[in-house]
Amino acid sequence: MLFHSLQHFVQRKKRQIIIVVFVILFILLNVWCRVFRSFVLNITAPFLEGVTKTWHYFDTLKQEYYDLHRVKKENLNLKKELSQLQAKLVLCKELEKANQRLEKLLAFKKKLPYPVLGARVIGYTPPFCPAFIFIDRGAKDGVCLHCPIACNQGVIGQVVELSPHYAKVLLAVSSNSHIAVMSQRSRAQGIFTGKGINQGEVLYVSTGGGMEKGDLLITSGLDGIFPKGLAVGRVVLTASEPSSLFQKVMVKTTTDFTKLEEVLVILKPPSIPFKKGK
Repeated sequence: MLFHSLQHFVQRKKRQIIIVVFVILFILLNVWCRVFRSFVLNITAPFLEGVTKTWHYFDTLKQEYYDLHRVKKENLNLKKELSQLQAKLVLCKELEKANQRLEKLLAFKKKLPYPVLGARVIGYTPPFCPAFIFIDRGAKDGVCLHCPIACNQGVIGQVVELSPHYAKVLLAVSSNSHIAVMSQRSRAQGIFTGKGINQGEVLYVSTGGGMEKGDLLITSGLDGIFPKGLAVGRVVLTASEPSSLFQKVMVKTTTDFTKLEEVLVILKPPSIPFKKGK
């Protein structure tokens, strides 16, 4: 009887019961979805966070690489510009020094009573202890054998060989060179000959002849080659031996023969005739 009553109740309330069941199922499904989403989020969030951090890391690394490459390129360009500026600075300094040397040569040129010709030194021989230099002026420029060569510091030497465009110069410090000199102070005379780089000796100065340490020696003009009054050197030592008729006179040249770059050719033919080739 009770069963029949319950069955009759269910049949009458079937629609309401279905709605209630569906509502309960919907509520349960919604709760389950929330739990599932929360579960999935808890699992995937750390993974997504790691992926995001990794992406940012590699993106930063890429940007740093590009920045480093750009800085490296800029650094290379700056180094290149610096090298070019340094080369220009060296060139400017060389031009400044050359200008200073040429100004001194020009001032010296104005004091000479003869026409002169500027020339560049293009070679030494032998290099370790030069006895000769070569200059870039020759016979076609008006240079002749035995033309004196000088600079603002003093005597350099004389032309001993010629070609149309070049000349070979025997230096005053060569042992084969002989120049008539005198003391500017006492007028005592002698023959200067070379003894190596920036050194020489005055021969045939009589004992007590008047040369002293510190005397400036100048050309006397008596050799027929060098004009009178050019500086040759300064006496650094005098000595006399009882058995000798002559003084020993050692000289340091006023010209620094290790730094010859530009010289003046004095266009003065020798006043004493020389045999060809002498």
